[in-house]
Amino acid sequence: MRKTKIEALKTKEHLMLAALETFYSKGISRSSLNEIAQNAGVTRGALYWHFKNKEDLLDAIFQRICDDIENCLQGDLERNTDSWESFCQSMLRFFERLENNPIHYKFYNILFLKCEHTEQNEAIVALVQKYQQLWQQKLNTMLADSIRQQSLPTDLDTELAALFIKTGMDGLIRQYLSPAQPFELSRAAPRIVGIMLDNLQNHVLLRKAV
Repeated sequence: MRKTKIEALKTKEHLMLAALETFYSKGISRSSLNEIAQNAGVTRGALYWHFKNKEDLLDAIFQRICDDIENCLQGDLERNTDSWESFCQSMLRFFERLENNPIHYKFYNILFLKCEHTEQNEAIVALVQKYQQLWQQKLNTMLADSIRQQSLPTDLDTELAALFIKTGMDGLIRQYLSPAQPFELSRAAPRIVGIMLDNLQNHVLLRKAV
């Protein structure tokens, strides 16, 4: 890889981190490209060379986070071909990153607390929904693979199960990010995740109606 390409990748990463810090500090709606450029120590023209707008910047940050999660999931699958065990490990690693990785913490803080759902923010909201749909697809695939491998009951209501997982994870994330009731995620997450996973395997109300 030529030096200029390496430098371009470093600059792009630097701009993404500057955008992350700006969004985290001010929220997406109140952040401007000019402020992001200033925080990155570059001209606005230099910022435009790499990113068209705030949506483009947020999309790049999303991709960075998704790559981290995907690499972790692939590593779990390589160590363990059982889809269910890999999913269990991935859920726990997700919360470990949320607690210990500042980039992941700030990203989810932005996503849950500072991504205003307004008409002026329609493009950002649409971008968030796109990635939520991708997560939904991966979740559906995991449930189907786990049923096929007999780690989950064949009569599991997968639509309800996916909603159960999503609401449980979103609720735990939101509670952790809330300053009102601080708690140690490393202590709470394994127990709460364990309860969720046990319910998926055993709770009769998550089975398909006869």
